Amino acid sequence: MQDMENGDDKDATAPSLAVQHWTVGLTCVAIVATGYLIAGLLYEREPELTTAPITPTTTEPPPEPAEYSYVTPPVTFPVQIPGCDVVEPPQPGQGFSMVTFEEPGYDNPSYPWFSGPKAVSMTQALRAALPAGVEIAFAPVDRSLVFQPIDDPTEDKRFGGWTDARATLLRGDRSGSLSVTVRESTGPIPPCVAGDLDERRRLPDGTIVDTHDTWSETNGVRALSRSATAYLPDGSVAHAYATDDAADGSGYTGTFPLTIDDLVALVTVPGIRVTAPVPPGTPNPPQPCDIWAESSPAIDQAQARRWDAVLAQIPLDGSTLDPPLGALLPASSGGVCQVVRVTTPGRQSRLSVAITTGQPLPQELSSDDGATSRRLPDGTVVETRESRITATEPSPSTQTTRAVTVTHPSGTRIQVTSGDGPAEPLPFELLEAIASNPGLEVSR
Repeated sequence: MQDMENGDDKDATAPSLAVQHWTVGLTCVAIVATGYLIAGLLYEREPELTTAPITPTTTEPPPEPAEYSYVTPPVTFPVQIPGCDVVEPPQPGQGFSMVTFEEPGYDNPSYPWFSGPKAVSMTQALRAALPAGVEIAFAPVDRSLVFQPIDDPTEDKRFGGWTDARATLLRGDRSGSLSVTVRESTGPIPPCVAGDLDERRRLPDGTIVDTHDTWSETNGVRALSRSATAYLPDGSVAHAYATDDAADGSGYTGTFPLTIDDLVALVTVPGIRVTAPVPPGTPNPPQPCDIWAESSPAIDQAQARRWDAVLAQIPLDGSTLDPPLGALLPASSGGVCQVVRVTTPGRQSRLSVAITTGQPLPQELSSDDGATSRRLPDGTVVETRESRITATEPSPSTQTTRAVTVTHPSGTRIQVTSGDGPAEPLPFELLEAIASNPGLEVSR
């Protein structure tokens, strides 16, 4: 990729030993279980049965797929890059793929520097370093700039592992996506390579930061991106990557909510470094959640915050939660939900609250093993269910889950679930007290 400073206009046609490359045209034609049958049925029929010959018919083959093109800026070499004593020629792109079969956890023994509280302290430091006026779009936990568990990409440890935090950012009328990754490295600082960076900054504490501002076009549609990669003295490597994706996913905006200097500030904030201490009492990160519903109208942040205030005030009969109720986030199905940990001795388990709207009232009331339902005078339906699962590994145990679902005539549905652990789940009475709180209903 060609080095491009934001707003600068460089002459890509200037005399050079190399190379206007990285303009790539890729034509991919995939033929999957496709065939053409061109048949002409030519035969003579008995004269007494017909007086005109049969006209042969043919089937035209379908048109070939449109040409696919992917274009990046041309790279000029030799070239001088600020901060680089030596610039190496551009290299062919490399990549790898990974497949994860198990959901990763925060306590990965391969990365002893990382944990749930460490992820929270890094998240807090990163969010605090965002410029004034920048907001994180209302989204699920894994897209709310919360550092996620470290995946082991492959058994080949040359790639190492990293934690990443992603979000869509809003700043006035500008929006774009941000991804920040942090990993531990014992390798040398990579060389300056033409097309990979625009500038190498050397900070007083020994930190080296490479910055890059570029673009790419796919089938003629241009996307902008900019990045900053910090090689920190303690062996941390932090990488921030921003694009101009529209917040609603409709395309590209042509603007960024963050400048290059903003990205440099994010990757050099001390709190995200591998060796940064975790403050005592730092909690575990919020758990991801989802909703078992076909669909629900989107619920905006303002409504979710009103429900948060209601949940935070519901009496819990002495039960202690970590974190407290009152931090609903969107689910993929369109509703909102939150999962917390019950830390009460003897009742350690998970408690989840999920709220959807536009849901139909159950037409048939059930009363079978483990499930009951009843209809209240105003038409609201209250359903309860208890299920048990027996596990054999690592040792035989039985897990009990209890759920209460309240569906109002307005279409608001609140489901509260407790369990997923060996301890006794919270009682139905408490679950129903949460689910049936009138402050959680949305009026017609």
